[in-house]
Amino acid sequence: MTAFAAARPGLFVRLLLALAALGLLSSCGSGAVSAPTTPPTATALAIAPSTATLYADSPFTFLVTGGTGTYLITSSDQLAVPISGTLTGNALTVIPGPVSVDTPVTLSVRDTGTATPISATLTVKPRTVSNVVTVTPSASQSAACGTSVCAGGDAEVRVQLSQSGLPLANRTVRFDVVSGEFRIITSAPGAPEILSVSGTTTSDQSGVASMRVRVLSDALSQTGLLQVTDLSSGFTQRASFSIAPSSNAPLNAQPATITFQGVAANTCASGISADVIVFGGRPPYQISQPGSFNVSPTVVTSSGGRFTITAIGQCSAGSAIAVVDSSGATASVTASNALSAVTPPDPVEPAFEVSPRTVTLNSCQAVGNFALTGGEGTYFAASGNTAVNLVVTGSVASAQRAAGSGTLIPTPPATTVTVVGTLSDGKTPKTVNIILSGPGLGPC
Repeated sequence: MTAFAAARPGLFVRLLLALAALGLLSSCGSGAVSAPTTPPTATALAIAPSTATLYADSPFTFLVTGGTGTYLITSSDQLAVPISGTLTGNALTVIPGPVSVDTPVTLSVRDTGTATPISATLTVKPRTVSNVVTVTPSASQSAACGTSVCAGGDAEVRVQLSQSGLPLANRTVRFDVVSGEFRIITSAPGAPEILSVSGTTTSDQSGVASMRVRVLSDALSQTGLLQVTDLSSGFTQRASFSIAPSSNAPLNAQPATITFQGVAANTCASGISADVIVFGGRPPYQISQPGSFNVSPTVVTSSGGRFTITAIGQCSAGSAIAVVDSSGATASVTASNALSAVTPPDPVEPAFEVSPRTVTLNSCQAVGNFALTGGEGTYFAASGNTAVNLVVTGSVASAQRAAGSGTLIPTPPATTVTVVGTLSDGKTPKTVNIILSGPGLGPC
């Protein structure tokens, strides 16, 4: 073959080509020829969306597909969109940095193969809505709900709008219900209440926008989610707050005092029971178990439920039974168990009396006194108006105009004004009249 090839080189080349076409010649010498291989075509890169508006401090997610699956991401403005590195997977989340004006940014994407690089065109807008949104329950709701908003209660939502540290006044702001059993109060103060899932208002001179919300009366325990939108810039901010399944009634247990007494001489009651009703606050309620009585059940699941106190024959001058709701509010029931007729009756105290029941203050220096007698012997006083001081010293209550207080002349003008005060021995309240006249009506 060597001699033949040397003698007829052109014929030898044609023979080799013919054998290769018949599959009889292999580059490995195995007698077969392999077909040439073609590199696979790379899938084109894609990013969605390719054009987007982003807001400072608000995460935004892109979907990157195609190529090798491993991507190199760069940003044309690292202050506006701080990202540069490798992404493995398809979800690309960026968090724009703070900007003072609308800022264009180009996001470049290439893979580790030969796919053609692509880019996304972004516009980063400055933050205008604060990330601090306060939800303050109305002062009239029960303290049992704590920082949560009671079912049926209302709350004020406040947020500040600013840009580059300057407040944005007179901006139209929309409040939306995202989820939860609450609504936006859209009616004006004092008008019949109108509830909606969305409402708008404007920010004041300090850039603060506020709106009231109302929780539905039958709302269960949950988290409410609302959204605040600056309609001028489109910037949004979400906030959550807790909703408590409770009325505005404070935690209470009645009767608060129960007295058992034995039926046989020299014995205390045994086997006698009394029911206590628990309401208000936030159920369920935990009931303590004193050693001198039997309490059942120790958990009351709903407002209006009851538990039973049973005497077990152990004498007690007064055992406190604690009622604690789910928010930590407490109430107390005092149960006592006395001996039968052997126990002397409580001494009869003289009735609580106040004299006189009316005094007149005709100047800022005038003092009116009330004599207190009987009752428990520990006296308390409360004035019906802060312009009049009503205090107790020993067994004498004194009324006098408060220093620095203004005029009490009503409209239309009157010659006298009566302030109603309350005096009590801790058990029985008595009302008294404090009549202001002459200079006593003027500013003090």
